[in-house]
Amino acid sequence: MITIGLLKVSGSDAQKLLQGQLTCDVNDVTPTQPQLGAHCNPQGRIISLFYLFNDQGDYYLQMPRDMLDIALKALKKYAVFFKVELTDASNESSIPGSLPTFLENGVAMIYPETSGMFLPHELNLPQLNGVNFKKGCFTGQEIIARMQYRGKLKNKLHTATCEKETLVRGSDIYHEKGIAGKIVDYVGSTLLILTNDTKQPLFLDEACTQPIQVNHVY
Repeated sequence: MITIGLLKVSGSDAQKLLQGQLTCDVNDVTPTQPQLGAHCNPQGRIISLFYLFNDQGDYYLQMPRDMLDIALKALKKYAVFFKVELTDASNESSIPGSLPTFLENGVAMIYPETSGMFLPHELNLPQLNGVNFKKGCFTGQEIIARMQYRGKLKNKLHTATCEKETLVRGSDIYHEKGIAGKIVDYVGSTLLILTNDTKQPLFLDEACTQPIQVNHVY
């Protein structure tokens, strides 16, 4: 189970700041209706991925707790221009003790070792309603929109299983010709992997001795 954290964004400009930074539409968020979203860098790659919810005008970004420092640092670059306060609220609110596991449904999380590595389309965020292309501009929007309307996605997300107990998010996976993709996320023996080639056998190691069983493509 992953220990969760809460990044709290409060102040009169909280909605304005987040609407200009996040991939999701902040206006759709309510206390009872969280929204999957991401904060991306100017190159369109995901810095942090979270569930966003609103409580009495304050916004909370729920994510793995060890992602809070990275998420705070990234948002603070823009927060200086707004009347907002960013705080670690992990110990302030009554929240579940761990993030839900959605790997079987193709929903991943971002961790320090994978921050800045993946595009939203590579993690299927548009299909999961984690990107709103009608809301207006947000950081990374130009590149993300170009992929949506003009691009061709090279790598696709798959679920898989393996026997190895120790795994590393963001590490390479292999086939006999070399690198075939990356591990995105895992819980136990269930993995989410990003690859463009499942016709050949896949492995966790370059020597091709630790096989991966691909189960489903999203």
